[in-house]
Amino acid sequence: MVPPSWFFIYLNHKMARSAARTTMAGVVVVMWWCMVVQRLEATVFTVGESSGWVVGVDYDAWAKSKNFKLGDLLVFDYSSAYAIDEVFENDYNTCNIDHPISSDNSGSTVISLLNAGPNYFICGTPGYCAQGMKFIANVTA
Repeated sequence: MVPPSWFFIYLNHKMARSAARTTMAGVVVVMWWCMVVQRLEATVFTVGESSGWVVGVDYDAWAKSKNFKLGDLLVFDYSSAYAIDEVFENDYNTCNIDHPISSDNSGSTVISLLNAGPNYFICGTPGYCAQGMKFIANVTA
């Protein structure tokens, strides 16, 4: 006895839904893997190298010698006298600490570079930006 045609339609529908779920699960796994691989390939930059985030380091020269990519990490080590602010270009140029994108004064700050193009960083403690505690991380995609 041959099953009715509706049985084949039902069976085909079930198989299609199962295939769609399998395909979606595969897409999710591939996306997750890409994020893991990107994170594994991230470079960790200690700002100022062994000197850390202090007055007297040429951060412009330091940053220009680096090849920053999306997902890379900036590690700032500093004393309680300092802070780190990510700012917009205008605030970078004028050392304005009133409107930071982000700010931290914990003594150890890690920033993930998530935006391609110039990323601006200054010391958030008044007076230190004007003494050279600032740099631009030019991030490539």
